[in-house]
Amino acid sequence: MDKTLDDNLKEEIINDLGIAELTSFEQEAIISDLEDKIIEQVNSIILDRLSPDEKEELEILSDDEEIASFLARTIPDLDQVKQEAARWVVNTWRTDFKKDSQNTA
Repeated sequence: MDKTLDDNLKEEIINDLGIAELTSFEQEAIISDLEDKIIEQVNSIILDRLSPDEKEELEILSDDEEIASFLARTIPDLDQVKQEAARWVVNTWRTDFKKDSQNTA
C-alpha cells in the first residue's frame, strides 16, 4: 500500500484531532507518527478480507500499479477501509494520549 495518506484523509485526521491551530510542521509530525499505524491497520484489514488464493496472487505482485489494480478489483471500498482504519488509529491514539496525560498529572 502507498505509504503516503492522501490529503483528504490527512485533513480529516487534523480536524478530528483538533490540531488545525498547530503549525504545518507540527501537524505533519503527528500525522507521520500515526501514518505507519494506519497503514498497518489497513494492511491487516485487507489481508483479513482476501481469500487464500488472492493472498497468493498479491504475494507475486511487485509493481505498484499492479498492486493498485489488484486492490481496486478485490477491495472496491478501499477508500472507506482507509478512513475506518484512520479513525480507529486516531481514536486509539487519543485514548492513549489522555491516559498518559492523566498519569503524569
